[in-house]
Amino acid sequence: MSTPKKILLVDDDATAIFLSQRTLKRAEIEVEVLTAEHGLAALEIVKRVCEQEQCPELILLDINMPVMDGFEFLEALQTSADLSKADIKIVLVSSSTHYLDIARSKKYPGIDCIEKPLTIEKVSQFL
Repeated sequence: MSTPKKILLVDDDATAIFLSQRTLKRAEIEVEVLTAEHGLAALEIVKRVCEQEQCPELILLDINMPVMDGFEFLEALQTSADLSKADIKIVLVSSSTHYLDIARSKKYPGIDCIEKPLTIEKVSQFL
């Protein structure tokens, strides 16, 4: 039996989390879904999970959140000595298609952007 892919959903919208979880469960791969309501909680989860188990293979990250937004999370992740070298694919998932958000995301190498809502077609390229 293969190990499920570990995915971290980071979004402050409970409905978006619920719908994203349903979408991921309908995908034809085995997944373990972790969730966080903001970037700070996500950072704590990533640190704990990478230390104790295996890092998430994919983080689906909302941009606009309270406490710590998606860009602040990316900054914190890049400056963390333990996590900056972790092999984690990060995809910004946002309802914002504002050109400034898209331009800002380009400063982070290897970061992709997709628009909400999450669909199997959109996420399958990253699984």
